[in-house]
Amino acid sequence: MRTSLLLIAILVAAVLPLYAQVPTIEITTVTAPVDVLTLQDVDFINSTSPKWLFTIDLRVKGVVGAAASVDATMRLFLDAHLSGGESFPSALHFESALFTIQGSRSFTNLDLRNPDLRRGYGMDPAAKRHFEEVALPAGVLPAGVYTFRIEVESTRQQIFRATFKFVLSNPSRVELVFPVDNDAGVGQFPLFQWNYDGARARISIFERLPGQSSPEEATSGVPHVISEVTGNSFLYPGAGVRPLEPAKTYVWFVEGLFGTAGGSGRALRSPIRSFTVSGGGNSAIQSLLDELERALGPQHKALFERIRSEALSPTGQILLNGAPVTTSELVKLIEQIRENPASVINADIE
Repeated sequence: MRTSLLLIAILVAAVLPLYAQVPTIEITTVTAPVDVLTLQDVDFINSTSPKWLFTIDLRVKGVVGAAASVDATMRLFLDAHLSGGESFPSALHFESALFTIQGSRSFTNLDLRNPDLRRGYGMDPAAKRHFEEVALPAGVLPAGVYTFRIEVESTRQQIFRATFKFVLSNPSRVELVFPVDNDAGVGQFPLFQWNYDGARARISIFERLPGQSSPEEATSGVPHVISEVTGNSFLYPGAGVRPLEPAKTYVWFVEGLFGTAGGSGRALRSPIRSFTVSGGGNSAIQSLLDELERALGPQHKALFERIRSEALSPTGQILLNGAPVTTSELVKLIEQIRENPASVINADIE
């Protein structure tokens, strides 16, 4: 009798962990790389021309075999926090009918249009009214952060959550800042600057050849540089590209890059500007020093006259308030000074 009881105890101990396993649901998402959305993109259930916007992947974890099948429902909420300060929590809500995850299952915003999958859907009237007021003139939603919250609830009443977001900048124009148009005193390694409220841009620089009657004609040739940049500035490289030559004239423009729903990329193009390279083979550091002189303005003229009178030249190491800074950090400093030159109280060179 004692042996039988021991055997039963061992069997129960071995079987219990199998029954203790409770499946979990892992949620991952993939989103379209967009900077601009329309009201129809967000109101995807009622859209007459839907485009792919996101994919939600659900995977059963913690169990194997037949046990990796879970029945669940999914809820989706959109929280909109606009750049103008307005907030619309749960501006959109979606609730699915009961579905089965057999190991894994994926849904796109296009799949959620299926009426057999949908139990409930709606948009907050105040949010929809505000979106329509802004979107109707421009055709796009207001700039801001649009966060989708996902809740997946299993029939065991376990809830699993995840989020994904779209940050909309709605870029509308590209403004060139430096060099100014027809500038005849540009160094061989100029710092190009522009204003654009998107994250990515592409700069193109062409030589204007003799006989070309317009800047537009110059852009039909072979470019010296086409470079995609993150940010609003570009320092002409000292190697790897054709150098800019003294006394020659060049034209340039910038395209602001942005994405829309459906995976299409678009570009906003700036006007074309022209500049002429001055004599002298300035290094990139010397060109940055020249740009710093321009940014600081005439009130610091004596400082740069001292540099020229003493024939000082850059060593390659740049210190700001005693601490070393990189070239990119100096570029940002020049941008800040140009935006607010009155912020500089004193400047000195060592």
